[in-house]
Amino acid sequence: MTLAITAAFASLLPLAAHGADQDETAAAPTTLGSIVVTATRREEVLQKVPSAVTAISGDEVQDGELRSTKDVAKFVPGTQGWNTESRARPRFFIRGVGSNEATNNVVNPIAIYTDQVYYGNSLFLGSPLFDLKRVEVLRGPQGTLWGKNTTGGAFHFISQQPTFDTTGYAKFEVGNYDTRIAEGAIGGALKDDTLAGRAALHLEKRGGLATNTTTGNDVGDFTDFAGRFQLLAVVSDDFDASIKAQLRKLDGTQNPWYSVTKNGAPDRYGYTAPIGDGSGDRDHVAYSIDLPLRVETQGLGATLNWNLAGGLTLTSITSLDHGDRTAIIDADYTPYEWTGSGGRSYSKNTVTQASEELRLASAKNQPLSWIGGVYVFHDKNDSLGVSANLTGATASQNYYYTKYTQDTTSSAVFGSATYSFTDALRLGGGLRYTSETTGIDLQTIKAGSAASAYAFNGNWWDPNALTNATYSRFFTTGGRVSNTWSNVGYDLTPEYRLADNQLVYFRHASGFRSGNYNTYINPSSALSTVSQFAVVKPEKLKSYELGYKSSWLDNRLVFNTDIYHYDYRDMQLVINQVFNSIFFPTLANAGKGKVDGIEFETQYQPVQSVKLRANLSALRTKFTELNVTGVSYAGYNFARVPQRTLLLGADKRFGLSNGVITLGTDWTYTSKLNFNVTNNTDPYALQDAYWLGNLRASYSTNHDKLIVGAYVNNVADKRYKNQAMLYQGAVAGAGGHYPTGYGDPRLFGLTLTLKY
Repeated sequence: MTLAITAAFASLLPLAAHGADQDETAAAPTTLGSIVVTATRREEVLQKVPSAVTAISGDEVQDGELRSTKDVAKFVPGTQGWNTESRARPRFFIRGVGSNEATNNVVNPIAIYTDQVYYGNSLFLGSPLFDLKRVEVLRGPQGTLWGKNTTGGAFHFISQQPTFDTTGYAKFEVGNYDTRIAEGAIGGALKDDTLAGRAALHLEKRGGLATNTTTGNDVGDFTDFAGRFQLLAVVSDDFDASIKAQLRKLDGTQNPWYSVTKNGAPDRYGYTAPIGDGSGDRDHVAYSIDLPLRVETQGLGATLNWNLAGGLTLTSITSLDHGDRTAIIDADYTPYEWTGSGGRSYSKNTVTQASEELRLASAKNQPLSWIGGVYVFHDKNDSLGVSANLTGATASQNYYYTKYTQDTTSSAVFGSATYSFTDALRLGGGLRYTSETTGIDLQTIKAGSAASAYAFNGNWWDPNALTNATYSRFFTTGGRVSNTWSNVGYDLTPEYRLADNQLVYFRHASGFRSGNYNTYINPSSALSTVSQFAVVKPEKLKSYELGYKSSWLDNRLVFNTDIYHYDYRDMQLVINQVFNSIFFPTLANAGKGKVDGIEFETQYQPVQSVKLRANLSALRTKFTELNVTGVSYAGYNFARVPQRTLLLGADKRFGLSNGVITLGTDWTYTSKLNFNVTNNTDPYALQDAYWLGNLRASYSTNHDKLIVGAYVNNVADKRYKNQAMLYQGAVAGAGGHYPTGYGDPRLFGLTLTLKY
């Protein structure tokens, strides 16, 4: 694989000199240019921001075939995006901090913002990427400038905004697995200098990645539709308002999960998986049911800006969003429903969130600049989870459900200021006070044994449709219970400009993730001694980061690096356990942990027609205190966190008399990682180090009005895990059973883009 990567770069680099006269006519800048970001809630050149920030332009999103939010992660050092549910509930990690499981009530330590609006529940987070201006990824704790307190970092997706110039595009794509994409946007003046609008739509369809041999249906197919509609009103020279409406509907099935049994041996129920050790048939699965999945979201938002006397700016950001997610899975991913194995599961999650942020900012270009604000967030989360074994003898059947309503109200006051002692020396700092109250009303109902097998007069997951059964309440909170947590967060950032092109900074910051509740409830008598429903304490993190940013060779070379240390306390984890032969997960606190790491980012444009980029992350994670059911796992590394990641990329442009040909490639390396907190040695629950390579080519007419492209992602069709459950991996007896998910296979296609 190393030879293949070397060859790919070698094939591009000599072209920098070949045909140089023609290349210099290509419509490309002679330098990398200055990237303007809003990571500090103001427009500022990226290289002048004293923080670890990566920016990906909207063109890079399109050219790189980044389809959904999790795909952005590969361009950011030390960052991962995971998704096992098609386009629903992705998981993000930055520098070892993230949520190792996507649960209905998870509070993600990596914040996701769209146009400055924070989205809390994971069902909002898997949207397709279209009509974007750029994506900004901030590494490290956030809070004193951003609306919601965040432990590990933030993704900010910034859409193209309405302007008074008429602009737009249309893009069409076809690919393997019956992939078809149509998207486009149009915007411009509705009333000269007063009212502008922009509308953008995205429709994507993909066929299945595997066939369920039990039902004959596809698994992994989906239709994803999304739309965004915006209005901008310039009321006066000092006041403007923008309104946004957005919607999304995802309908299909989850990505395939594969039953893997240890050494191809039967599991403890006598089942031998057709995929055996994981190297077998990937085109077929065998479930007792398919994996239907549906996500629908709608949202409204308004942003108001007032320019006040004295250079002050007052900004209001208001948002109201609603989402529903429904999913059905075969919990053991076999064609059978074994007693105690989980059988089938149904999950429905309905979330409504509202937020308001009010900010007041001073003028920027003065010795003391500052931003202060207040933030209020509220969400309500209704969840129903049903698990059942419906076939077999009466004694083999079981049925239970967990139903809860959880609500959170978060309020905060925050502020940040920077003082310039000289043109070279500045000191920045911020404070945030947060108070969060979270309440929950939960009950678990269990169906007892009956004289005859269960019968249903409707959908099996509806408790009202179950007959021939008696119900008993397994657990209840006895009504709504609530807890309030508060925190004072801060950051302190001295910075020194060595020269116009070199910046050194130190950043010390604290992060905070509010408390929560463990809602994994399993009524099995075998777990009677295991504590299940529980209050989970807030987690806190302190970071220490030293960074260096520089640009060289007339801004043709950019090189940034940073080194950091994290002290992590009460980390919230979903811990997958097997106890008395029963698999069950638990949301709990780890005692203490730490992270140490170093990162590099660089871009280089040796000539006008060639652009190279690379990033590298090396980190080490370790639990210094972690106890699970009486066993200490101190010294274990964090789950889902590779110690090394690397990105290498290159683009080469050929100028022609009537257009430009562009060739590009990027290769990513991910070192070995484990998927389960308490197991970092079982090879069936690990993913070894791997490379992924992508290729792309395009022809564009002058001024990029017409672009024809082709791409291949995962060129080598590498099979790599994105999840491996312990299901029965720790159970004594014949073999083990590891439901396993894999990343996307080789994807290729053709694109046609029209810009106007």
